Amino acid sequence: MPSLLLALLALAPLPQQARSAPPSARVLAHEPVQNALDVARTSAVRVRFSQPIDAGSLDATSFQVLGRWSGVRSGTFQVSEAGRVVRFVPASPFSAGELVTVSLARTLRSTLGAPLARGYAWSFWAGSSAGNGTYTLTGTLFPGQTPYGVYGGDLDGDGDLDLAVPNEDSSDVSVYLNQGGGSFGAEATYAVGFHCSSNEAADLDRDGDLDLAVSNILDHDVSILLGNGDGTFQPQVRHDVGDEPRGLAVLDVEGDGDTDVVTANRITSDLSLLRNAGDGSFAAETRFQGGLNRETSVVTADMDRDGLLDLVVVGYSSHDASVLRGNGLGGFTPLVPRTLGTNPWMVMVGDVNGDGHNDVAAACSAAGRAALSFGDGAGGLGLATTYVTGSFPIAVELGDLNGDGWLDLVASSYGGDFDLFRNQGGGVMGGHTTLPAPSAASCVALHDRDGDGDVDVTGVDELADRVLLFRQDG
Repeated sequence: MPSLLLALLALAPLPQQARSAPPSARVLAHEPVQNALDVARTSAVRVRFSQPIDAGSLDATSFQVLGRWSGVRSGTFQVSEAGRVVRFVPASPFSAGELVTVSLARTLRSTLGAPLARGYAWSFWAGSSAGNGTYTLTGTLFPGQTPYGVYGGDLDGDGDLDLAVPNEDSSDVSVYLNQGGGSFGAEATYAVGFHCSSNEAADLDRDGDLDLAVSNILDHDVSILLGNGDGTFQPQVRHDVGDEPRGLAVLDVEGDGDTDVVTANRITSDLSLLRNAGDGSFAAETRFQGGLNRETSVVTADMDRDGLLDLVVVGYSSHDASVLRGNGLGGFTPLVPRTLGTNPWMVMVGDVNGDGHNDVAAACSAAGRAALSFGDGAGGLGLATTYVTGSFPIAVELGDLNGDGWLDLVASSYGGDFDLFRNQGGGVMGGHTTLPAPSAASCVALHDRDGDGDVDVTGVDELADRVLLFRQDG
């Protein structure tokens, strides 16, 4: 009898709490690959998983494809190979020359009910048509007082690239909607904070259209302007951060499908994290250290190829840059900094030398130079190479100006013009030309403003209070 009882007990199911959970799904491979350059604008995004994926968990939040200029991409999902491969086919082409980021959230789950082990993200660059490298000034816009910072993406969802320009001294954002072919309608203005500066766009409330996050330097806070989908915006909501937030980045720090905001605060010499509740509202800031002196600019990218987004920060007074490694849970660990040049002001990231790793470009204001530091794919940065610019460069931007598949560099000099450096291959910059600024070249957007397939330059002059529309010819 005891032996029969033991046998029956052995056959009995285990209590629910004792059963082991199914293993988490993981990303095994994806196309386009990390930091791919010159990707066809009609390319699909393909991901192979370790387990079959529940098609019911696929949506624009769990599998987001975001063009820096074209915004949240709509499209269709195709599931194959018994659910282990998911293919996203965009409904329309990417914008020429733009950076595209794919973000997979932990809400994505397998057919066994297991969520993705952690968030996963990577980026690639859409290709552009060949340009001849010459530019014509086709128009000038006159926003508010002291414009600095420009976002050049599709704010109304019509496929044409619009403009959002913060104006430091009039404390507002000028929005210009593209009427097609690079001509713009009347200015609309939206109130933000004092000495507003860097701004980025993302879908902050998960409704499919673009919203704006703007840092207000002298009010020590961030303005959130939720978009209505037609190029208009709701009144600002303000969120306190550290003192003088001069840099701002948008990313999903914990893989929950919500886009969060990070600022670099020069005076308190730290960073602030604003966690998104999912509807475009944010919890009170969390402050953390960047390991530098007077953090001034911040961007996001996967610097160590682990599928998690990191931060790259520059220190104005320590004259260096550092990678802050993300842990996928909202935490960041500073790695060893690399000296760049005197008083770096703005930083950008992209694969400049074509080795598949993200590199760092910065405007070293007091040195009169732009610096390039190549990444090693593990979060480390190499010895900086510098290029002479105009006096007091305060902004840099990366993009493929001539459609040859290499990222070029543009520096904007407050005491000079817009300096264009063309990548000769392998990250060596040559072919230096300039585009004139009336008073003070401050920043640019590199985007296909007129929709002809090549990359144009939209420049901002903050002393002349102008936006300069340079069209690439040919």
